[in-house]
Amino acid sequence: MKEAYFRLAKRFHPDVHHGASLGDLREKLEAVFIRLGEAYDTLRDRGRRGDYEARLGRARPQAFTDAAGGAKPGPAAAEPERDKDEEARMAEQSLHRAAKLLEHAKALEQEKPNEPEHQRLTFDAIQLLEPAIERLGSSKQKLRAQTLLARGYSKNPKWLKRAEELLLTVTRAQPENAEAWALLGHIYSQRGIKSRALSMYRKALELKPDHEEAVRFVADNGGAEPPPGEAEGGGLLGRFFKKT
Repeated sequence: MKEAYFRLAKRFHPDVHHGASLGDLREKLEAVFIRLGEAYDTLRDRGRRGDYEARLGRARPQAFTDAAGGAKPGPAAAEPERDKDEEARMAEQSLHRAAKLLEHAKALEQEKPNEPEHQRLTFDAIQLLEPAIERLGSSKQKLRAQTLLARGYSKNPKWLKRAEELLLTVTRAQPENAEAWALLGHIYSQRGIKSRALSMYRKALELKPDHEEAVRFVADNGGAEPPPGEAEGGGLLGRFFKKT
C-alpha cells in the first residue's frame, strides 16, 4: 500500500507537471493528489480504516429473494438513510479533528516558523475538510468547515484565490463571522492590497473588538482614523479607534 501511494503521489504531484500544455490540469492534479493523501491516511490508520470498511459493507445492496426467485422488499430500503446519517457523523468528527490540527499548526508556526511540521498538519486538516463539507448535517457546520478550509488554503500562496472565494461565500451567508472577515484581511494583506485588508479587519473588529490579529493590523496601518462614514467618536469602531 505504501509503495502504491508513493508511486501515485509522485505521478500526480502538481509540481511535477510544469509544461504549458498541462497548465489547465493543475487544479485537477491537486485534487487527485489530495485524495491520494486522504486515502493513504485512512487505510494506514486502523480505526479510520475499520470505519471505512464498515461503511463499504453497509453501502452494498443486499438481495432478498423468495422461493420463486422474485425480489422481496425488506430492510434494505432503509439503508441509504442510515448511511447518510453515518456519513454526517463521520464528517462532524473530521471537522473537529481538523480544527484541532489547525490550532496545533498555528501554535507550531508561531514557535518554530522554519519547521515543516505545521505545514504537514495544515495539509492533513485540508484533507479532512474537503470531503467532509458536503456531508455535514447543518449549514452552520458547513460554514465553519469552509472557514477552516479557507484558513488552511491561505497558508499556500498558490491557493489564496481559493481561500478568498470560500470566505466570500461564508461572509455572504454568515456576515457575523468575525473570523472569516479577519481571514479575508489576512489574504488581502498577503496579496499587497492594504486598503482592502484594512477594510476586512475593521469589519472583524466591529464583530469582535478584541480580535488580536485585527487589532494589531489596524493599529499598525492607520487605524487611528475612523473608517469613512463614521462620525468621530460614534459607534463601536469610533470608540475603538479613539482609544487606539
